[in-house]
Amino acid sequence: MKLLYSILLVFLYSFSFAYEPVPEDAKEKEEDVSKHLIANQAPEAKSRLGKNTIINLSGIGAEDTNVVLVDKNLKRLYIAKLYGDNMEVIQEFPILTGRVDGNKLKRGDEKTPEGVYYVLSYSSGEELVKKHGSYALIYGAGSFPLNYPNIIDRIYKKTGGGIWLHGVKPDLDKTYTQGCVAMNNTNFSTLHSNIKVKTPVIIAENLMYEDNNNYHNTRSAINKVFASFIKSWETNDKKGFTDMVHTDFKTFAGATKRSYTSTKTTLMDIYPKKYIRNTNIKYFIKDRQYAVVDTDQFYCAANLSTFSNKKYYFLEENGSMKLISEEISHKSIHNTPFLDKEIEGFVNNWVQAWQAQDINKYMDFYDTSFRSGRENYNLWKTKKEFLFSKKLPVTVNVSDIKWRYSKGVYTVEFVQEYTSGDTKDKGIKKLELSGCPSFFKIKSEKWREI
Repeated sequence: MKLLYSILLVFLYSFSFAYEPVPEDAKEKEEDVSKHLIANQAPEAKSRLGKNTIINLSGIGAEDTNVVLVDKNLKRLYIAKLYGDNMEVIQEFPILTGRVDGNKLKRGDEKTPEGVYYVLSYSSGEELVKKHGSYALIYGAGSFPLNYPNIIDRIYKKTGGGIWLHGVKPDLDKTYTQGCVAMNNTNFSTLHSNIKVKTPVIIAENLMYEDNNNYHNTRSAINKVFASFIKSWETNDKKGFTDMVHTDFKTFAGATKRSYTSTKTTLMDIYPKKYIRNTNIKYFIKDRQYAVVDTDQFYCAANLSTFSNKKYYFLEENGSMKLISEEISHKSIHNTPFLDKEIEGFVNNWVQAWQAQDINKYMDFYDTSFRSGRENYNLWKTKKEFLFSKKLPVTVNVSDIKWRYSKGVYTVEFVQEYTSGDTKDKGIKKLELSGCPSFFKIKSEKWREI
């Protein structure tokens, strides 16, 4: 009986308590070790929450972008939002970095790299354990691998890899990493909610802090460097352009300073007239000797129009910032944000010149190689001079402007309603344009009645 009674007590005890939910405060205590251990490694630091407090990040007309900034010395990670011409720190928390101080140079040196990087992917803690086994429990809630070594690291023969932003196990027993940037799992969850693949990550020994009043003045140096580089390219300043390219320039494709500048300057001779416009400009700055300009760029010359995301890497050489590499990711030219307005503006200005019947202004819209059916430029001009000489009022209304681009030609179509004297018609006008937004020319014109 005593044995039966003992078994019954054990059963009742198990039934009463085995499935009782863990109290919330007990769950939180599971991470107390990592939270306090990490916080204790981070020196006291002034909060940088707020607008325009860190000048390592700035932009001109930047689209809303979240960016991670890491201060190795203060052991602080900041999540900032870049928008327009401003930035704002929205989260900050303590971190762990590599066991050994300094910038990473080689595999196994246990240093955290410094530079501008991008998030490559994301894995949850569960996915990491499935892939790597129980060892991956040290990464806690998950990881964001970075693209170390980037192009600058590769130029200078830096080795290693596997640099992540990651969580930690709750019973953390180390105050450093092997080179990664680590944080407690609560903060990692915050990070996960605010970043994604391709998010920029700026890692520096010491970030550059500023107040809102001086933010725009202090960041102006990189603006001037980038503007000078684009101007030398657009104006065919061969010496100025070449001087702005770093001696150690190299791309992933293998281009060197010699081959890169030779190609660019040759194209300056072949296509001297060009139009380059940058939008969504973002400046990611490690320090005053290292910066990345991430921009959406529209390039147009007589032979080619492109729209792409460009990443220009600048590094100091002999006291000046110079281009050491560039990366390009092509986009559809039809996504160029300002082309609709540029083409619409050209058509409207052409209509105004037509209605004004000013033959010189009107013909200035046409390429000298223009053709329309059997008529060339001169025959077209003669015909228009005769019609304008009649002094009959001309009214032209256009609507539903559409365009497409292929092989150096912009084809523009729209509904055109024309009235002059007793003549009235409505049809689809098709113009083929050569050149670029600031110097479009009509090379062909067709009309069909509707």
